[in-house]
Amino acid sequence: AAGGRADSPPALIGRGATPRALIGCGATLWRPEEELDGCEPEPERGPAADSLPGTPPGPPDGLRQDSLELISRYLREVAGEAQPSAKKLFPGLLGGPGRPGAAGDAMMEKALETLRRVGDGVMRKHELAFQGMLRKLEIQQEKDLQSVVEVAAHVFSDGVTNWGRVVTLISFGAFVAKHLKSIKQEQSINSLAGIITDALVSSKREWLESQGGWEGFVDFFRVEDLEGSIRNVLMAFAGVAGLGASLAYMIR
Repeated sequence: AAGGRADSPPALIGRGATPRALIGCGATLWRPEEELDGCEPEPERGPAADSLPGTPPGPPDGLRQDSLELISRYLREVAGEAQPSAKKLFPGLLGGPGRPGAAGDAMMEKALETLRRVGDGVMRKHELAFQGMLRKLEIQQEKDLQSVVEVAAHVFSDGVTNWGRVVTLISFGAFVAKHLKSIKQEQSINSLAGIITDALVSSKREWLESQGGWEGFVDFFRVEDLEGSIRNVLMAFAGVAGLGASLAYMIR
């Protein structure tokens, strides 16, 4: 059944294959832990073929536009750059005909409400884990955000895709957005939202569409509470020469 729990606890990272270190000597990349029934891994898709010279541009990419606005709004809210109580987010921004793959405005409002509820919970539960990863990335200006591209790639590097991992990536992005605001780099939040959107829509479009897009996201978390859909993330802290910590997520 969808959202079922694993029968046995997963093993800590370090047993078996270890993901490639991202930042620093011996630093292990954090990874989301959840594998949900009904969210099967999808094969990676290569980039679409370039259009021939003179080919008119295609219709707007509704899935990407919805995803970008949803993620951008959530990141800005978490960073204190937008008010969570604002209504009618999507009409006038993304509304209108000719957006293949787009969800309706009312549905995207529900998606934002769901992301607030689930994403905020992830950040509260795993604040220490996110702090550790943020220290490793050492983001101080917009160009440093390219390290988030690697984080996104490693989140799905084992071929498993599920809503738990999608939410964890977006939640980490929101945590980075708060950091950008704190160092007076809030103008870079839109770039961060674009990086996360591209990581999801470019490499996981087929999976997102197969799950019903953001409507499927709302439906999934309507019937699954946070505890049932995202298992507790355990963090392993190991001192490196007495300085800092090595941070890892549990995967099976």
